[in-house]
Amino acid sequence: LPRTVPDHLRRVVTEEWGEDLIRSWNKADWIGLPERVGARIAPLIGARPHEVIVADSTSLNLFKLVVGALGLRPERRTLLTEAGNFPTDRYMMEGACGLLGQGHRCRALEGRVDEDQVIAALDDDTALVVLTQVDYRSGRKLDLARITGAAHDRGALVLWDLAHSAGAFDVDLEAAGADLAVGCGYKYLNGGPGAPAFLYVADRWQEAIVPALPGWMGHAAPFRLEPAYRPAPAL
Repeated sequence: LPRTVPDHLRRVVTEEWGEDLIRSWNKADWIGLPERVGARIAPLIGARPHEVIVADSTSLNLFKLVVGALGLRPERRTLLTEAGNFPTDRYMMEGACGLLGQGHRCRALEGRVDEDQVIAALDDDTALVVLTQVDYRSGRKLDLARITGAAHDRGALVLWDLAHSAGAFDVDLEAAGADLAVGCGYKYLNGGPGAPAFLYVADRWQEAIVPALPGWMGHAAPFRLEPAYRPAPAL
């Protein structure tokens, strides 16, 4: 628990919520919190402020980015991971494949997988590689840059799960040429119970990727309450 948090929580509850009520969406910029907190996380993972946003859970962010990435590689059908990846990653990958149909499949490498095995498994049907940078059991750390570069050489994208690395040590997504990433707020970022997760979309993909769940907050002008979805432009 960071030492400044209890007093901040008291102020949020008694003043922003208790006194200002709905006005705090603007007065205290509650509505801007996803972007403001994302910008604070960005330097920890080697990203630019507009490439990170805080929202939802790790699982939900994984689903959104998996579906979005598959839309960027429509001619390919294979999602590659390792059998020992964190369970929610596989659940979401398999769930996305099941919902999308169209021959999509999740291929999970068995055994104690190393970087060479991942690279060797890449082929011309690989649309997306989903890996956790740090194994939650052994502490093994994968080389972001090497795997990402190899995937790009075969025309695939990479989605990194940073739940066990963001906040524990320096991560540099930009230097690695990363495409997409997710991470949680409740571990090394000290978010506590109920803390939202974050997602990263590299600047080069922000205009191209299509939201898997086009909600109201992603609308170009949410307060116009238009009946049809119109996506907000990239920041």
